[in-house]
Amino acid sequence: MATLILGTIGRAVGGPIGGIVGTFLGAAVDRAALGGGGRDGPRLGDLAVQSSAYGEALPRLYGRMRVAGNLIWSPGIREIRAAGGGKSGGAATSYSYSASFAVALSARRITGIGRIWADGKLLRDAAGIWLYPATMRLHLGDERQSPDPLIVAAEGIGKAPAYRGIAYVVFDDLPLADYANRIPNLTFEVVADAGETVDIGTVVGDITAGRVRTTGDIQAVHGFAATRAGAVRVGLEPLVDLADLVVVDDGNGLAISARHATATIAIAADDLGAAPPGKAEPRHRDRRAAASSVADAVTIGFADPARDYQYGLQRACRRTPVVHVDQRDLPVALRAPDAKQLAEAMLARAVARRTTADLHLPWRYAGVPAGTTVTAAGRAWRVRSRSLVGMIVELAVEAVSAVARAAPAADSGRVLAEVAAPPGDTVIEILDLPPLPGPLPTGPLLWIAAAGTGAGWRRAEVLVSRDGGDSYVNAATIGNATVMGTADTVLPPSSAATWDRDAFVDVTLLHPGMWLTGRSTAAVLADANLALVGDEIIQFTTATAIAPGRLRLSGLLRGRRGTEAAMTRHRAGERFVCLDPAGLTGFDPGADAIGTAFRFKANGGSAGNTAAQPIDLTLAGRALQPLRPVHLTARRTGDGIAIGWIRCSRAGFNWPGGSDVPLAEEAEAYRLTLQADDRAPRTIDAGSPAFAVSATELAGIRMLHVRVAQIGAVTGAGPEVARSFAVATL
Repeated sequence: MATLILGTIGRAVGGPIGGIVGTFLGAAVDRAALGGGGRDGPRLGDLAVQSSAYGEALPRLYGRMRVAGNLIWSPGIREIRAAGGGKSGGAATSYSYSASFAVALSARRITGIGRIWADGKLLRDAAGIWLYPATMRLHLGDERQSPDPLIVAAEGIGKAPAYRGIAYVVFDDLPLADYANRIPNLTFEVVADAGETVDIGTVVGDITAGRVRTTGDIQAVHGFAATRAGAVRVGLEPLVDLADLVVVDDGNGLAISARHATATIAIAADDLGAAPPGKAEPRHRDRRAAASSVADAVTIGFADPARDYQYGLQRACRRTPVVHVDQRDLPVALRAPDAKQLAEAMLARAVARRTTADLHLPWRYAGVPAGTTVTAAGRAWRVRSRSLVGMIVELAVEAVSAVARAAPAADSGRVLAEVAAPPGDTVIEILDLPPLPGPLPTGPLLWIAAAGTGAGWRRAEVLVSRDGGDSYVNAATIGNATVMGTADTVLPPSSAATWDRDAFVDVTLLHPGMWLTGRSTAAVLADANLALVGDEIIQFTTATAIAPGRLRLSGLLRGRRGTEAAMTRHRAGERFVCLDPAGLTGFDPGADAIGTAFRFKANGGSAGNTAAQPIDLTLAGRALQPLRPVHLTARRTGDGIAIGWIRCSRAGFNWPGGSDVPLAEEAEAYRLTLQADDRAPRTIDAGSPAFAVSATELAGIRMLHVRVAQIGAVTGAGPEVARSFAVATL
């Protein structure tokens, strides 16, 4: 039917020839009027992949469609170099990349943009909320629109194109870390009228530049894309079968309407078989093509709104097994049931067109135009062509199908549409910790934990300042979220030497998408499930969900990795950070930075959101700091008191049996502070974990106060262990 309709348009454009007794223009006139070449119609796949090819045709969009568009401008990818720190000492340089670019969407004006996807993942949701920070400007495609200011800045005043009549977007410095440091394939949900649907008649009128009038009620669809440039017929071809259109010259010009809405001309039985005098003609001559000339099934490919406008497929089948399939990929957005019904209707029309006939009629039927529906010999026919032989009108007609059978129930199948998950605000913690499992640090090391308050958080840039915030450099670009939140209950004091089976702590994570899992006793003893609560490092074997995003941790080991002193300093609402090294990012500022005040801040999360307040921290270098000695004792000897203690090691946090922990410092050294009663304290440096106080020094002393700290080569004395002894009872 496309040839028939387009032939009619060719006649209208080329003008009538011979009046009502003429014939329709042939294929040559059709090509001259509407454009030649093969019938290469638009394809749905043309909308899915972003192109940057010069001269690529832009689609004309109607209704609501998802398109990739064409990359029309970019000054290239920008490299950003930043000095930072490595995990194991020494300076490190990080590189990040971003790009500014423009993407053309439609060759006609649009009204707005809904969702945006980058490499198939949601970048902006239907409410216009960016799930990843981005700066974008939309140009609707007005004929008077001004050039984009970014393009003007790059190209110069008077040199930047305004792309008038083209709807396009400009991204300003989009970070590329999430897209393998390249410009991602972007697809856009484009809105091209105010409603949720577009009338096919509106599309026809726009494509034909108003040369074709539309009459009656024509089918509406969710969206349509005219994706090929050139001949008018290329844009109309998919609409013919889509809406079962007919084109007629009604005397007032060319008009198009749906077949079901056109008037039907009844041909009297006595008028059939008209012939010149002396020549007999049959009343009508039917022809029926072979069954194999019609496909076994019609399959419709379309953009399915229920599948985020991704490819959908519906089929109508007339017999099995299916050998010959008529596949139609239409650049149109349809509901699945509508696409199924369309396939049924197209199949019914194809079956009906197997039957054709020649009707010989008196001259008074010379005004019946091609495209008209007539009834003759008890059935409906559509006029394909008309000719006048003598005073006899010959109509070549094809059978018109009855109403297509009701399509079986159809749906979009299992829809795995991406749920819009806002990133929320970025939350960071800067942790100066004892060594975590892994290689022993050789320099001071800070751990950066970052995550978002929303499940859609993906990345943040953490900046650091050494001058109180006057200037910042990049400390880390973090793309791995740390499981973190707050402690709702207060951990009671306990012992670091045994399992705490009675205590528990309830934690609320940043969002319900975060999770913690319990581990076996053996796994915990092998360093699993380390977490920071306030300033105390704990481990847990059991994590029980008590509400969305809220868990109760029990089966605890307390005061881990030298944090025993923090066991008595807990409060409700303090920080909770899961200390999985894979979820933390190291920052090494160098050995000379110990004692330096740093200020950290984060950029990331949803558009415009940053960490609420900068974090100030003075580097203590706890990764290099010796641990607090344990088991400080004093015992009476023949000539005084022997003081002893046991060292702890940054290189050995487990509980070895029958041997001492390894020495993690360059040399074994301790600072011992002795105070007799309330006299002035005395400081002694010792090279072993023992010291003797003579009987002479103890004369007249009631209480001996002892403090011991291990000395490190970089950080000096670490935390002290302290104990007081009554001399008389030793």
